[in-house]
Amino acid sequence: MVQSYEAAITIPAQRIVNLSTAQKATLTTTAALPLGISIDHAETGQGVPVAGAGEIARLYFNDTVAANGLVTSDASGRGVPFTGATAAAYYVGSLLGAAVSATGTIADVLIIPGYASSE
Repeated sequence: MVQSYEAAITIPAQRIVNLSTAQKATLTTTAALPLGISIDHAETGQGVPVAGAGEIARLYFNDTVAANGLVTSDASGRGVPFTGATAAAYYVGSLLGAAVSATGTIADVLIIPGYASSE
């Protein structure tokens, strides 16, 4: 389900977001459970629509990802491959369709937030 949250910072469209301690949308990292993917751009204090668990949303990628691969976030909320081999981390979901082979690609992700540990 798509829900709107107040943006704690400027949030570009097609970025992975989570909730801050003040319950406002912010860009996420692998250290925080993703809320979902922003649908539109929002300035600080504006409402940002976020596609949540079970939804399919477009995501901007900053790295290559294998077809059907798990996707996590870099420090700017952009999609990168989830490896989970070296440290515990959260992921936002699974890439749908063909592999992402170039930085700057926008592709569909099935949002199924999760956590994996190498331990």
